[in-house]
Amino acid sequence: MIEQRRHNGSSNSTSCVFMVNKPYALTCSLVAFYIPLVLMVLAYQRIYITARAHALQISMLQRAGGAGASTPGTSGASPGVGATSESADHQRNHRMRTETKAAKTLCIIMGCFCLCWAPFFVTNVVDPFIGYTVPEQLWTACLWLGYINSMLNPILYAFLNKSFRRAFLIILCCGRKRYRRPSIMTSGTTCTATQINGSTHVLK
Repeated sequence: MIEQRRHNGSSNSTSCVFMVNKPYALTCSLVAFYIPLVLMVLAYQRIYITARAHALQISMLQRAGGAGASTPGTSGASPGVGATSESADHQRNHRMRTETKAAKTLCIIMGCFCLCWAPFFVTNVVDPFIGYTVPEQLWTACLWLGYINSMLNPILYAFLNKSFRRAFLIILCCGRKRYRRPSIMTSGTTCTATQINGSTHVLK
């Protein structure tokens, strides 16, 4: 790093200005931002392709379910088999929706990260090549924009994810019971287990 001292004649004081040289600016920015950015873009490209495939499968399952509901049942097929197949399709559909929503949430969070920190690291690389003429106010604005990303993260998580939102409410409200998920089982409830279609169910 290059250290330059400037003399302020009006107040008879000096201030230290730290300016990075070109190799340091390139190396620091590549390691801290640009290389992770390329890796994240490649990773989320694969996530996006997978999410698109899941969305296509969901639409196909919905069309197949609508066609199956409109056609009469075949002879010899028991109602239990149809109900089990419909339940399996519903679970698969719900799982795909959950995975797709999680992928979209991650993409939004990473997009905000890139948008908030990109101005700072672009300025960090450009400044040594233009004779350190970037205004100090612009440096401060870019730096604080990156800091704002840390403030946005809990807001985005709480807004996009119901589980995070419930956890934040529990923490902020000192664990009030009304924000906790109601428990299915109570301490004084007696339960019995039974088997239906090969699966075990708990009955109260």
